[in-house]
Amino acid sequence: MKVLEVNSYTGPYEADFCSDFSFIEKIAGIENAFFVVDKQVYQLYEQELRPLFQGKPHFLMEAIEENKNIQEALCIVKEMLALPSKRNAVLVAIGGGIVQDVSAFVANILYRGISWVLVPTTLLAQTDSCIGSKSSLNFEHYKNILGYFYPPRKIYVNTNFIRTLTEKDYLSGLGEIVKCALMAGYESFLSTAKNLSALLAKDEQILLREIEKALRFKKKMIELDEFDRGPRNVMNFGHTFGHALESTSDYAIPHGQAVSYGMMVANEISCKRQYITTEMKQNIQRVLFQIVTPDLLKTEFFSGDVYLQAMKHDKKYTGGMHTCILFHGDGVEKHSDVTDAEIMDATKIVLGEFENADRV
Repeated sequence: MKVLEVNSYTGPYEADFCSDFSFIEKIAGIENAFFVVDKQVYQLYEQELRPLFQGKPHFLMEAIEENKNIQEALCIVKEMLALPSKRNAVLVAIGGGIVQDVSAFVANILYRGISWVLVPTTLLAQTDSCIGSKSSLNFEHYKNILGYFYPPRKIYVNTNFIRTLTEKDYLSGLGEIVKCALMAGYESFLSTAKNLSALLAKDEQILLREIEKALRFKKKMIELDEFDRGPRNVMNFGHTFGHALESTSDYAIPHGQAVSYGMMVANEISCKRQYITTEMKQNIQRVLFQIVTPDLLKTEFFSGDVYLQAMKHDKKYTGGMHTCILFHGDGVEKHSDVTDAEIMDATKIVLGEFENADRV
């Protein structure tokens, strides 16, 4: 079993990479544990997770965006307050990003902070959010507005959970794998691109290796800037355009696929500015085209001023210019001078190329 150690303001924490369910015995033995579990994961993996629920307190959560709020967090708090354990309680979260966000929030505020353990069950959570300390809840119409940085004391990354993901959610996670590979430089991207067929076929051995590679890259950014005040901002590569697409599609497009589309637009702008060659852009787009489900990109998501207006709601938008992360070949850089015209021109080109792309 490989282990990745991440340094944090709370002290180091570890992510264990495992290919079977033997880790269940370890978390079943945690004293004073309270389990918060995605209801669907519980139903799909009831047999494997059974040792966790034999007389032990747990909360089954419906992991939908509408439940990523303080009311759901307080429901968990109420149940944990009834336990004999107090500050020595350990919250164990098993699920994707929504379960992770709500659980981290509860662990942070209850008794001014208790320990928690994370078992991410989606590819997106395993390759992106499981490390980095961030937790965030929605409030009214504000998305990810409440939260803090509060890392778990232990993470178990197990690719077995990936088998039951929907295709679009699996591809969403692949988008984050490609993003991290690309951010590490063109040679890193080419190495991951060689594994694309295996990744699309859900080869668990290759997948585990690429997850570890993505997290090792993200670890460098986290340890450099844990509270996201500067250098870590580059992890938003593809997000300016991706967030806008999520908004205009009313979140029909999963985050990782939206970011993949965002990277396509960013790379088109980079190519126009001659930060990368046409050949590099085409090689990158060819991979990204395999990750975004064709029927997700609908013309109405980009019609009129809707798309640009969604981007102008971004907190980084100032003075008529957009702040975007662009690829330069050996990595990414932040640029605060991207214009509406550049974005719409790049969007038009990307949509045309995407429509006519060959897919494996």
